[in-house]
Amino acid sequence: MKTRLLPLGIKNPIKTELPALVALEAIGKSWFNETHRSDLLVIALISQILAPEGSYIHVVAGELISFLQSGEELKIDEIRPLVIDISAWLQVQPNGRVDAAINQLLKPQHRLAK
Repeated sequence: MKTRLLPLGIKNPIKTELPALVALEAIGKSWFNETHRSDLLVIALISQILAPEGSYIHVVAGELISFLQSGEELKIDEIRPLVIDISAWLQVQPNGRVDAAINQLLKPQHRLAK
C-alpha cells in the first residue's frame, strides 16, 4: 500500500500532535502507561534524526529520551517544556523529511543499532 503525504507545510494535528499532548497530560496520573511513554519517545527519536547534532532541538530531544529511559517517575514540569518545544519544531519540518525519519526508525537494522 502506497503512503500518501500531506501537501508540504500542512500537518495533521491528530496524527502529529495529539498523541504527544495526550501523553503529556497523562504524566503523573493513574492512567499513564507505556503507550504514552512510547508516544513521547517517538517525537524525541524523530527529532534527533532530523535535527543537526548539537542543535537546540537535538539536545532537547536527548534530554527527553534521558528522562523517559531513566526509570524514575516523570515530572510534568520537567517534561512539558521539552515536549512543547519538540512538537512546535516538528510542525515546521517538511512532511517528506518527517516521513523519511519515521521510515528510518522503522527499519530493522536501525532498531538493532540502538
